[in-house]
Amino acid sequence: MSAQRQATMSAKRGATMSAKRGATMSAKCRVVCLAALAVIVAVGAAAAQNRPDPGEIHGLKLGLDARRMSLDGFGELACGSNGGPPRQKLDGFSDFAKCRAEPNGLHEVYLRFDDEEEYVGRAIDDDQYTRKIGTRVAGHPVILSVLFDDGGLLRGIRFVTDPRAAPGERRMAHLLRAAAINRYGPQGWTCVDQPPVAGETPVGGIFLKQTCRKTTSERDITIEAHFLRKPGQSETDPATGEYRAGQFESWTRFELMDPGYHASGETK
Repeated sequence: MSAQRQATMSAKRGATMSAKRGATMSAKCRVVCLAALAVIVAVGAAAAQNRPDPGEIHGLKLGLDARRMSLDGFGELACGSNGGPPRQKLDGFSDFAKCRAEPNGLHEVYLRFDDEEEYVGRAIDDDQYTRKIGTRVAGHPVILSVLFDDGGLLRGIRFVTDPRAAPGERRMAHLLRAAAINRYGPQGWTCVDQPPVAGETPVGGIFLKQTCRKTTSERDITIEAHFLRKPGQSETDPATGEYRAGQFESWTRFELMDPGYHASGETK
């Protein structure tokens, strides 16, 4: 056999063996990759199952039972005052019945997010320390509450931008309206703009006095927002011309209610 033929046969055998090794390695790689993918999918599914339900806000959602709700993540409970400051302190959500029912028959429970840093900041009277923490929705400081029916089911969630915020944050309070609308989808809202009454004027060319509502089978949402100057308010002192901080009204009020509660005639 000539040397050239031997070389050709050797090259063919080498190519065949390389192809076999490549096929074997490719098959092993496919098996390993599929196994790794299966592990990733399984881990992801397990993580999704273990991830707490974010609910509407901070795990709060319609239908929760007050007697089974945990205090984890919440630092203070009290009876609410229609979006205002807290009243009688409560030990737990199950004490909701101690709060006087509103005309719609629901008991309002005020709550705060558990934020140790905010307590420290308030203790040392450091506004800069507390400015970006505390009970906030979309970055805005709010007064948050939930509403229970007589049976202890959570039928509503309410928050109002906090009027005690620093003037700069309070000026931006009306912008929470847009964040809330986008959170629940910009379609399907019915909005009504109210005209100014005598003495009301725009702030920086903007006048906002609006109520928006969106109702689905799952939620009945109402959002109110104001950004204006009330009668007697002005940016500067008429006598001295000096700037006057905080001379405006800017707030957002949000209510998310269970449409089934209203439809069933459970109100008192």
